[in-house]
Amino acid sequence: MMAPEYESVSQPIGIYGWRKRCLYAFILFLMVVVIMNLSLTVWILRVMNFSIHGMGSLRIIPKGIRVEGESEFLRSVYAHEIKSKEGQPLYIESREALRLQAINKSNKVKSSLVLEDDKIEVKCGTFEVKDTDGKMQFKVTNDEVVIGLDEVVYPEGVTFKGSVETPSLRGPISEDLVVESEEHAVRVSGFGGVEIRAPAGDVSFESSDSIRLQATTGSIYMDSSKIYIKNIQQANVGGTSYPNVYQLCLCENGRVFLSEPAGDCQATNDICGS
Repeated sequence: MMAPEYESVSQPIGIYGWRKRCLYAFILFLMVVVIMNLSLTVWILRVMNFSIHGMGSLRIIPKGIRVEGESEFLRSVYAHEIKSKEGQPLYIESREALRLQAINKSNKVKSSLVLEDDKIEVKCGTFEVKDTDGKMQFKVTNDEVVIGLDEVVYPEGVTFKGSVETPSLRGPISEDLVVESEEHAVRVSGFGGVEIRAPAGDVSFESSDSIRLQATTGSIYMDSSKIYIKNIQQANVGGTSYPNVYQLCLCENGRVFLSEPAGDCQATNDICGS
């Protein structure tokens, strides 16, 4: 019995018909997308001026970033140092308040500077103003205010609630210098001495209570050709004798001393001779 014979049928290999047309269309669409992406990339690089040194006016340098021209930041800027190009000023401008802050490692604000429409607010432990040589001109701490200038002028006067330490205090030319306290006492002291003088005018001390001049170790000198003591209370001749009442005597050199109530003023060389 012979086996049946089969006719050989050739089977085509590949994609034909509508599948082939879809594949070509997809490849063509993909090529268009790739070309558009490359074109957009090249256009962005050209417009933004990208290079190996930076982008546009932004340049990458070994010590940081350099911006040429004006820059606008929409949010906060964190930087270790901001400075302008040598020989050119640095402008920092804000539509609202401008705030500069220094933050420590614990993310806490240690000092801040706020510029608002009508005021400048500074918060810090110590505020200092120095000149170009680094010399302190003004300093404010929690305990004191120090002015390092050789001369400070207050044209309209000034009021201090605490003490003032200064080597010299003088009034303007052709005007009086007035030092007064409306409710408390005025104390003037100096470790090396206190000198009060008016080369072209008078010196007046006025008080509602007492005026005290005290020198713990030295002397008090009143050097003048005329010394007046007015409105002194005068005792009656027939008054009662007190043991602590003495005569006030004056040496030729101007020294004042006390003497016994009876008799003339007599002094030894150790009193009027020194």
